[in-house]
Amino acid sequence: MTDWDSLRYILAVAREGGLSGAARVLGVNHATVSRQLSRVEEASGVRFFTRLASGLQATEAGKVAIAHAEEVEARMVALDIALAARDETEEGELRITIPPLVAEDHFAQDLKEFKRLHPGIDIQIRGSTDVLNLHKREADIAIRVSSSPEESLWGRMMVQQRAGWFASPDFIEEYADVLDGKDMDTPLPYIGFTAWDNVCPPTLFANMPSCRIALKTDDMISAISAAHLGIGVVRCTHLVGSGDTKLVRVPQFALDDHFPIWILTHPDLRHVPRVTEFMRFIAARFSSRREIYFGPDELSAGGKMASAEQATFDGDVTEPAE
Repeated sequence: MTDWDSLRYILAVAREGGLSGAARVLGVNHATVSRQLSRVEEASGVRFFTRLASGLQATEAGKVAIAHAEEVEARMVALDIALAARDETEEGELRITIPPLVAEDHFAQDLKEFKRLHPGIDIQIRGSTDVLNLHKREADIAIRVSSSPEESLWGRMMVQQRAGWFASPDFIEEYADVLDGKDMDTPLPYIGFTAWDNVCPPTLFANMPSCRIALKTDDMISAISAAHLGIGVVRCTHLVGSGDTKLVRVPQFALDDHFPIWILTHPDLRHVPRVTEFMRFIAARFSSRREIYFGPDELSAGGKMASAEQATFDGDVTEPAE
């Protein structure tokens, strides 16, 4: 057991619980993982996994190998970051992770302009809801929607966000009397999310005590699609709701605070020229579009003016790791 490649396969199988999952994360096929595992078990003279109906379970020898594999992986990642931190070139690859709902047309325009200014920087976008690990260098830069990003990362808050309730124009017309308080008997249908604890969200209940859930989902895309069809009102960020031509904001409900958008990197990479340049450029672009994320300061239908603390973009910086 002297090569990292063998340990890498063992570690992937252990983490994914089987050959198919390991093949997916390693970018190979099922047969390749099976052959590699058989080869290393034959060479070592021990079994690393017991094959059960529920999947593969690590043997005692497997547990030892996995523990050492994790140590080797950590050292290799540390070496990769240490070498990357000494990269003084302005050109090269830059991997960026961003939530799909934030990677909209404005962000695409940002990338187009950045590429015009820096044609030698090759950008790779990971548009995923998965939180990639920057300490394992799964990405170089992360654009994240968060109330409290990891303190071990380095970066800044680019812009604050607010959220509100949106619906289709036909829905607004159909439930006009309910929304205006003229019809107190008909409950207002809304689209909920599986992560919500409350039966009726406080931001909706405060204005509309008579409300009922029409649909529950764990995905914003499906929730927006349901709102398009008039199934109910949906809560989303001002960025998403105001940018959707099939939705309008329900005027009776005020916008309220939502998680801000941050740009982050591993602290050891903050002086790499292309990382620094991209972070500065994108932060400036996002903050210049504050009204798209924050919404109008003056809110209708009894809403309150946003406080100075809410409205100010202060560009907070996270503490770099020691």
